[in-house]
Order: sequence, then structure tokens, then C-alpha cells
Amino acid sequence: MIKKMLQILLVFMLVIILVGVGIVYFLPGKTINEEKIFTSQEISNLQEISLNGNFDINITDSDSKDIKCSFSKTQKGYVANGYEIESKIENNVLYVTTNNQKESSVVLGGETLKVNIDIPKSYKNKLSIKSKLTPINISNSNSEDIECSTTDGKIEISLDKICGDISVNTHLGDIDLKLPKDEKFNLSASSRIGKVINNLESNVDSSTSDKHINLSALDGTITISGK
Repeated sequence: MIKKMLQILLVFMLVIILVGVGIVYFLPGKTINEEKIFTSQEISNLQEISLNGNFDINITDSDSKDIKCSFSKTQKGYVANGYEIESKIENNVLYVTTNNQKESSVVLGGETLKVNIDIPKSYKNKLSIKSKLTPINISNSNSEDIECSTTDGKIEISLDKICGDISVNTHLGDIDLKLPKDEKFNLSASSRIGKVINNLESNVDSSTSDKHINLSALDGTITISGK
């Protein structure tokens, strides 16, 4: 008798949870937007842009002399101790991170963080990006040193010009790299479980002393194509 009551109670609790999740799924999300601008004076000696956190990342370039950072956080349901995005310049490095001093405790819901950064075309120093479970997208960076890594997420990079070395690593996710059709580069690309598709094989030149491109994935497809 007690066993049957426990089974009924368990089924009842499961139904409540499923109904709650369904309600959260269909509820509109609450979005908070924020923008921060680092002026040309603030970034005049900038040596590196470092992004490290649990957020979707989109990098673009423009003719502006300032760096514009747009932050967006969308929450559904109830989230205790949610992530916050912090940005600052310290020792000539622009840091954008998620504040996770308190681990995110999700009771019934979830949150999505997005970062859009518009970088001046004149910026040519290091661009370092680390994301956890989210995608990374870079469009037309002029950085001479690009480093990207994600635990589980797709990395897309599209360049009009190869300005220097590129290093990309993902554990679970695809890598999509679009490069100029007429530039030579030194390539190392491997995927342990996935495959490597190189549509620019004629551009690969191991004797090239610069423009080293290193791509690696544990489980994901690596695609190199022209634009």
C-alpha cells in the first residue's frame, strides 16, 4: 500500500515538474540590454581584447574609433544567482567576463547571455575568446593574433584578410572558417571524431613563415572555404 502511494506521489510530482517546465517554455522571456563604449582615448594603448565567459559572442568591425560593447541577458522563469557581465580595461587589456562568484542556481527557468562587440578596423592586436557552452562568431577582424576556444559550441570566423596567426579549438562543436580565396597560409587542422573539409587546399603552403592557422576539434566538423 505504501509502495503504491509512493509511486502515485512520484508520478504526481513528475507531472507538476513537466507542467512547470512547459509553462516556462511558452512564457515570454525578460530581456535586459546594456551598452558600454570604450573611447579611442581609453583604448589608445590597448594590447589585447580578452573575452571569457558563458555567453554568445559576436565580433564585428567598423570605421569607428571606439569599441562598442552591447550586452543582453534574457531570463525565463526564476533564476537565483544569475550571471552578470563585467567589462573593464586593466593593464592595457580589455576584459569582458561573466561574474560567476556564485554559481547560477536555476530553480525553474534559464538564462541566455549575449555579447556583441564592435571593434575599430584599426585595432590589430590580440583577440582572445573563451566561451563555455555557447557559439562564437567573428566577422572581419584585423587582429594579428586570434585565439578562440569553446567547450560546446560552434565557432564561425569570416575574414576579408588574413592578418596573422589563428588558433581555434572546440571540444563539441563545428568550426567554420571563411578566408580570402587568393591568400596563402600555413595550416594544421584535425578533428578526432569529425572530419576536415578544406576547399582551399591550393592555398596551403607549409613554407609560409606567418599566417599560421591551427584548428582542432574533439567531435565536430572543420570546414575551410573561400569568400
